[in-house]
Amino acid sequence: MKFRFERIYQRAGVRAFSVATVLGVCSIGSAAADVVSSIKPVGMLAQAMATGVTDARVLLPDGASPHHYALKPSDMRHLTEADLVFWVGPELERFLVKPLARIEGRAVNLMGEEMIEPGHHDEEHDHDEDDHHDEHDHHGDAHDHDGQDVHPWLDPGKAVAMAQRMHAALVDQYPQQREQLDANLEQLKTEIAQAEVEIEALLQPVHQRGFFVFHDAYSGFVEHFGLNQLGYFTIDPSRKPGARHLAEIRDELESQRAACVMTEPQFSSDIVQTLTEGLAVKQAEVDPLGAGTEMSAHAYAEYLRDLGRRFADCLTP
Repeated sequence: MKFRFERIYQRAGVRAFSVATVLGVCSIGSAAADVVSSIKPVGMLAQAMATGVTDARVLLPDGASPHHYALKPSDMRHLTEADLVFWVGPELERFLVKPLARIEGRAVNLMGEEMIEPGHHDEEHDHDEDDHHDEHDHHGDAHDHDGQDVHPWLDPGKAVAMAQRMHAALVDQYPQQREQLDANLEQLKTEIAQAEVEIEALLQPVHQRGFFVFHDAYSGFVEHFGLNQLGYFTIDPSRKPGARHLAEIRDELESQRAACVMTEPQFSSDIVQTLTEGLAVKQAEVDPLGAGTEMSAHAYAEYLRDLGRRFADCLTP
């Protein structure tokens, strides 16, 4: 396993010895990581930023949802041992608010202020989706907090801003590694720009074709690439959509305004199957959390490309 004295070398600007060099012991998967990210897309950006500087880990496993995740003791240990924790913010990972208030490391809220106020965001916003849910009016719902996008990584421009905030935190933590961190940021920005060009070319022929997504997560991607999202099945995937809202979607599908319906691997697609039964509408599985994407310094750009391909395949006649 890695030991804390490795971090002393890193902060002093000296390359940390590997475990094999120091003790002849191989590193294992449960070793502590200096940087911990809440979810995989955040981890992709953190991996790119931390490459050559320190170790990075993702807290939530593939298939888990930040909307209703329960921390395990091992998760709390990873948070406690980390120097830096990157998370989107209490609007998305509400389960992290109190745990992060108890750690000694620095928790970096990538959407807003770093100050964490335990209990401030614990209350659910109760509402009846059948009475109040409208695909064009999201005020006051669980995924719209004063206009904040709680899935910012799906917008390449916002992803760059997240990476820049990570860069600043990493420079503060590892000032002797500034040159490497600067190079990492520039490399990531270049890769994102290249992916954007490819995705725009892929989606331009189908940008006017309408579609529905499973839950309200993709506005950043949709708006960035100028796509025609007609609506979504549910605001919050932990809540079932109301009957009236589903009837409205069925009417849209029957009118053939929608070419495609997107499902997500973390949630049951039974509702989607029922609504599309007997209709000539294509389906595709997309995952805002990037399950299955192999982690690397280049993972985020590949994740974007995969999203672009899935949207294009579903929207192409």
